[in-house]
Amino acid sequence: MAESRVLTRSGWIEGSASTDGAVRVFKGIPYAEPPIGRLRWRAPQPVAPWQGVRPAKEFGPRSIQPNRPERSFGYFGPETESEDCLYLNIWTQGQGQANRPVMVWIHGGAFVVGSGALPLFDGEHLARAGAVLVTLNFRLGRLGFLTHPDLSRESGRGASGNYGLLDQIAALGWIRENIAAFGGDPQRVTLFGQSTGSVSVSLLMASPLAKGLIHRAIGQSGARFASPSSSSAIAGGMQLLDSAERCGAEFVRTLGARSADELRSRPAAEIQLWRPESADPAAPNHPTDTAYPVFDGYLLPDTPHAIFAQARQNDVPLLTGSNENEGATMLSAGPLSRFLSASRSEFGDLFPAFLKLFPAENDAQAIDASRSAFGYRSFVWQNWTWASLQARTGRSKAYYYRFARVPPLPPDAAFLENTAEKLGAFHGAEIPYVFRNLQVRSWPWTDADRRLSAKISSYWLNFAANGDPNGDGLPDWPAFTPAGSQAMIFGDEAGIGRIADEQRLAFWDTYYSRGRRSG
Repeated sequence: MAESRVLTRSGWIEGSASTDGAVRVFKGIPYAEPPIGRLRWRAPQPVAPWQGVRPAKEFGPRSIQPNRPERSFGYFGPETESEDCLYLNIWTQGQGQANRPVMVWIHGGAFVVGSGALPLFDGEHLARAGAVLVTLNFRLGRLGFLTHPDLSRESGRGASGNYGLLDQIAALGWIRENIAAFGGDPQRVTLFGQSTGSVSVSLLMASPLAKGLIHRAIGQSGARFASPSSSSAIAGGMQLLDSAERCGAEFVRTLGARSADELRSRPAAEIQLWRPESADPAAPNHPTDTAYPVFDGYLLPDTPHAIFAQARQNDVPLLTGSNENEGATMLSAGPLSRFLSASRSEFGDLFPAFLKLFPAENDAQAIDASRSAFGYRSFVWQNWTWASLQARTGRSKAYYYRFARVPPLPPDAAFLENTAEKLGAFHGAEIPYVFRNLQVRSWPWTDADRRLSAKISSYWLNFAANGDPNGDGLPDWPAFTPAGSQAMIFGDEAGIGRIADEQRLAFWDTYYSRGRRSG
């Protein structure tokens, strides 16, 4: 259809339209050159122009990755995979000079799995509501985050790793240059994501490389404000440059290569999917030693906590929060003996305080306590700290929420050894509400779920448009304050209530502040 053709800086593309013709969809648009061959483990390069009209009707490949378990809530069937994965997708109801707010979604998946093509992230409903919705793929795992002394030297910046984050920045640059042709306003770009997608938003809000590319930020259940110290090379899913280089060098030696450059001639799947022979075949393949974002001194000149504390962040309006039962779908540190031993070893003199807040007297309680502690330290505390720092040091406002609605899972929707009843408002439960995509999961949704979805997505859309979630017909959502103890609670209804357990937040604040002082 001629009306689904758009001229980008690189050439014409042709997408498709919704059944009623109201929404235009453009899939698999390249935003950078394929990061293959000599471009493996290098910063993304501008996409080369093409001749003629390029079809944009199929999603581009996702990054090569381990298979997600079919029983997980993020599994929606197989997708095409390739090292050539730097593609984005656009849903829009306006073209030309529509100047609609732009919402750019970063998927989660521990920086190891995930895709911007999941049905959960379909942008049609948000496009109908007035946004231009963008999803994207980026490099994951070792292809996206391998750090190595050779790569640091050849970069000319003394830094390596973080290629997946550089991909996201390249996509934002492409959006700035091209989104007006799709009806989007390049001066109203909201970056939002969930889990490690939200982590990405927090890191790019801290990065000088993203300055001017982001105008609002939404973080759903994820951030990085715990910092490695001299006694802990890895903390909160981040790694120091020198320890990351050591891990990368060891990995290269393990594969029998003399240099990182030599690995550029190896098959991408061999690098991405390698695992030790001793690994449990049934265990998920998460190469966390070589797949962490890195404090590299370039994309991240300091830790995000230090950058925000010193008011050096990209100062844009922030909307962030987490879910009531974040740890329910996570692996546990149980049984009781292992939980107590690991906790006593990690927390030292803080162990009695930890056990008081996360008590366990038997194996079943240890599993629950372990997951609850993981949920608080990895998600609840992180997003609360993000909101608190922005409220304290930023000129732009922060808005904080807690998602407490328990989705109506069918009885057989167990995950790990949990039952559906125990999962509660689990990690990622809010996503279909945000996108107005409840229909993607064949669960017994109610009118209450549909009303809540309309409210949540309206808050997100208002925020994308104005930097403030408030609007007609919605309960008032006040900005978060540095001493704030209130949050917007998305439960059976939407309304203001108290933040999560303040004693637990204070514990993790104390624990991680020690690392910052000793680092």
